[in-house]
Amino acid sequence: MNARILRVRIPLLCTVLATGAAYSDDTTDAPVDETLTVVGTRTERSFDEVAATVSVATAEDIERRLVRNIADLVRFEPGVTVAGGGRFGLDGFTIRGIGGNRVLTLVDGVRVPDEFSFGPFLSSRRDFVDVDSLSRAEIARGPISALYGSDALGGVVAFTTKGPEDYVGADRRRHVEVKAGHSGADDSLVGAVTAAAGGDRLSGLLHYTERQGHERDNGGDAGGTGPGRERPDPQSIDTANLSTKVTFAPTDAHRLTVGVDSYRNETDTRILSDYGVSAFGTTVDRRDARDARDRNRWSFAYRFTGATPVADSVRMVVYGQQSETEQATLEARTTRSRAPQTRTRDSRYEQEIRGAYVQLGKSFDLGASRHFLTYGADYYETDNLSVRHGATFDAGGAPLREFYPYPTRDFPPTKVVQAAALVQDEIALLDGRLLLSPGVRFDRFDADTSPDAVYFGGNPGSPPPEDYSDSEVTAKIGAVWAAGRDFSLFARYSEGFRAPPYDDVNVGFTNFLGGYKTISNPDLASERSQGVEAGLRWLGDAGQVRVSVFRNDYDDFIESFAVAPAFGATRGVDPADGLLTFQSVNRAKVRIDGAELSALLDVAGWRTGLPDLTLRASVAWARGEDQDSGEPLNTIEPLTAVLGLGYDAPGGRWGTELLWTLVGGKDVSDIDAGMPRMPTAGYGILDLLGHLRFTDRVRLHLGLFNLTDRTYLRWADTTAIGQDAPARFTQPGFHAGVTLRVEL
Repeated sequence: MNARILRVRIPLLCTVLATGAAYSDDTTDAPVDETLTVVGTRTERSFDEVAATVSVATAEDIERRLVRNIADLVRFEPGVTVAGGGRFGLDGFTIRGIGGNRVLTLVDGVRVPDEFSFGPFLSSRRDFVDVDSLSRAEIARGPISALYGSDALGGVVAFTTKGPEDYVGADRRRHVEVKAGHSGADDSLVGAVTAAAGGDRLSGLLHYTERQGHERDNGGDAGGTGPGRERPDPQSIDTANLSTKVTFAPTDAHRLTVGVDSYRNETDTRILSDYGVSAFGTTVDRRDARDARDRNRWSFAYRFTGATPVADSVRMVVYGQQSETEQATLEARTTRSRAPQTRTRDSRYEQEIRGAYVQLGKSFDLGASRHFLTYGADYYETDNLSVRHGATFDAGGAPLREFYPYPTRDFPPTKVVQAAALVQDEIALLDGRLLLSPGVRFDRFDADTSPDAVYFGGNPGSPPPEDYSDSEVTAKIGAVWAAGRDFSLFARYSEGFRAPPYDDVNVGFTNFLGGYKTISNPDLASERSQGVEAGLRWLGDAGQVRVSVFRNDYDDFIESFAVAPAFGATRGVDPADGLLTFQSVNRAKVRIDGAELSALLDVAGWRTGLPDLTLRASVAWARGEDQDSGEPLNTIEPLTAVLGLGYDAPGGRWGTELLWTLVGGKDVSDIDAGMPRMPTAGYGILDLLGHLRFTDRVRLHLGLFNLTDRTYLRWADTTAIGQDAPARFTQPGFHAGVTLRVEL
């Protein structure tokens, strides 16, 4: 493949016009203006035909940038962040200031498990993805519930795992490759094997990845114990992922794919930063943790292509997924009377999802307009459960009385059922110069609770949990206008929503010692968003430039653990039991607006004879405000830019790229006074990437990161600092990474 086309066609920072789940075929050999995406319309479309903004990373991008996890995936992606680290691992994605469960994350169309946290010993996050198993990742910005339903409030992250069609076909019947690598950021080793075999009619793939490492390095100096510790807490981390796919295509019109994934992460942590902490006269002498995350998924996907009266294409998928997070804490402590004790805290959060969807597409002409109608239905149900155990023992091993009733549940076991129908029409007018894409979706959701003795025993005095149901209609419309040979304009309006979370509706917890409790709120409304975006793009022989501006409004944000409005007259105290009472409520109105620019230029494309250099630039700026309080929104990232200079040698045998990441600071005026966080200084980071192809079967990738050994703190990570030493939350200094891939 032409190296120049390759650099234009698959940049990690390629901001394109799209927004939804990635189910496209491999398009490695497509020219730049015919690259396909499915994320914006649920149909295979060129970037130039879709009205929205998304970023795309292919398997080659992931390998070239030595991506180890989902945080590395967006390392050079302004406007998108993944925070976290430490004991509980990485958070989910934050897109244009909206994160957590408000961003829909999919793996082959199946939702990644929800985040759920409660107290200091339970934090189940969304890092369930092995990046080495991916053939493609698409990150869509802005609301898109008209295509994907609940949780697509702030955007969609869609992953597609590798399949046999990526490696074998009519011209190739077998493929086996192995990969090994090391990262200095966490002293981790990775090994992976990919094997595929078959042809056009029957093929299969097996991919296995194992990664072993330690805690992520940082820029801290002070060791020791307690909150003043600056070095990271010691960790041992083991991750394994197995994914398989088998595809059977009896004819060119019919195709069946069976997929199975199994992901496992185990992390042991010595929480030295908690050693010596005292509360209520009791001192923690030692606190260690053993945590595990599991995700197991299966799916059956059927695809038909052909001409029928009702559809030219049909896709049906049936799937199931089980996930579990287990977090165990062992603590040795000393009471005020100097009596030694041992305390355990064990938490488990489980989620099981079963679902199916069908999508049909039909093209037809109506007068001078060309239409492609997409319509279908979506159904899924989730079973959600949490349980916490705890015990305290004296020096002789005898159990002591607990101040809290254990075991307990933070919400009753809950089944949530969601059913939806959607329709979208992609309309080409004026000989294809104007493309319109209106769409609408109806969602119905029902939550049925099953409170048991564990729930009631752990929440004495709490009102009985209640079932709830509701429905939402969301719409979108996009337009793309071909203004000239190389220029086009786009605009869109889209809506998003997030159904009331089961753990907010029926959260339950009573702390008699602390004098407070939480109660349910079955009257919670869905969170909603409305987004508008407009942009200009230039796509020519020398590269591409895209500029967009956006505004997103969010209504009925759910505030967890607010003082219960029903007891406002008594300052939140329930007269029946004298406990301060908290409740989740709809409250905030938030507005976020901003601008983004992306450019990728080939110097040789301007004039022959010039060096074969690639220039890239990507910039994201946003501001957000809580319109109820007038305070700035803490989830907004500072102004961020990435500048790059790359070179590929003739023939593509080797290449290198220097990337300069520039991030502005966050001062007090940009931080919500009611939710203060530590201000951060601006910084610049230099990274150097290189690749070398020894032969067509042996490739080496090398990365030198933070070349100037800069100590810096990301704004996204300040939310976890609290009373701890800020240096413990800084990023790694200078470090290197390397991978070697060999095709057998």
